[in-house]
Amino acid sequence: MPSPPTPRDLSLTVLAGGLALVLSACNLHLSTQAEARDQWQRHYTLAAGGTLEVLNTNGVIEIDSTAGNAVDITADRVIQAATDQAAKDALAGFEIKETIQPDHIALDSSNRGGMNLVVNMTRRVDYHIRAPYSANVKLSTTNGDIQLAGPHVFGTLRAQSTNGRIRATGLENSASATTTNGTVTLDVVKLGEDGISCETTNGMISLTLPPGVNARLSARVTNGAITQEGFNLAVSEQSRRRLDGTIGSGGPPIRLETTNGAIQIRASK
Repeated sequence: MPSPPTPRDLSLTVLAGGLALVLSACNLHLSTQAEARDQWQRHYTLAAGGTLEVLNTNGVIEIDSTAGNAVDITADRVIQAATDQAAKDALAGFEIKETIQPDHIALDSSNRGGMNLVVNMTRRVDYHIRAPYSANVKLSTTNGDIQLAGPHVFGTLRAQSTNGRIRATGLENSASATTTNGTVTLDVVKLGEDGISCETTNGMISLTLPPGVNARLSARVTNGAITQEGFNLAVSEQSRRRLDGTIGSGGPPIRLETTNGAIQIRASK
């Protein structure tokens, strides 16, 4: 004859049942099938050598570098929620914070206001921007790619993502690119005095430099290979995981580091 359940057995049964109800309820309320979207547009002017800063959570940031002093912003804002009405209401209250000064434009669409804590709701902002050649650019997004393109990018670049790729072309100044899960690809036309810094955990780093560049190189990888071609490189230390040396006569630092991925440094043609 089986023994009657003990108080501990009954407590565990109640706890398991409660957890099942909670999980069931969560499954019932995690749908975000409904969607509302709009397009947010702004036009600014930025003083030569000023800074454009964009802080985002979910979504891409794309910038085309152009002549002049105009900054044109188009932001596609998207809310996903459990119902159409919930999505529309959230979109109506969706604010992109603007801080505007003659030499500093800052846009903040991050989730620091707490919307990321709302159950059954996500939001995304995809930025498409035209900015002056001379602008210093600071870009940050958690889930999304960052891309900066131009025939010329005279200002400095600071780009940071967690889950996303970073790509920039036409760089003629210093640059820093950091991501956790994603590749980093930089095309440098001229090396600024503060050099280049690239770091990722899971992803490849690809750096293209002018063939006559002068720099100090430091590259680190844990699982992957380091390759370089097209340079007059005087190696001071080299192994499977690291490469240190002087390119040309030496100059600004180039620091590259990844954990899982290759590092490629090559001269432009």
